[in-house]
Amino acid sequence: MPYITQEKRDALDASIDNLHRDLIGLEIDDEANNMEGNLNYIFTRLLRLCYDESYRSINDAIGMLQCVMMEHYRTVATPYENQKKHENGDVDNNQQYVRLNDVIVKLKS
Repeated sequence: MPYITQEKRDALDASIDNLHRDLIGLEIDDEANNMEGNLNYIFTRLLRLCYDESYRSINDAIGMLQCVMMEHYRTVATPYENQKKHENGDVDNNQQYVRLNDVIVKLKS
């Protein structure tokens, strides 16, 4: 997570909230509109505005995007998947194993 100072968050949040309202407005006006395409456009524009075309900048931008992806997976997708696994059960082959304090133990068949 980009653990930036509260002052920086305060400076950015109003713009982010306005952009979110605009995105929702586009969805309301056009049912065929796709949020992913809109977000891709926004991220691409921001990346091109914030980074130049040097190897280092390209590498920095890609690294930042990978960290965003991993943070989203860790904080949003993982809890969701764990809840669904709890509700619906694990994949059959994985039910023969149990995790004990970060150690995976095979259950006797």
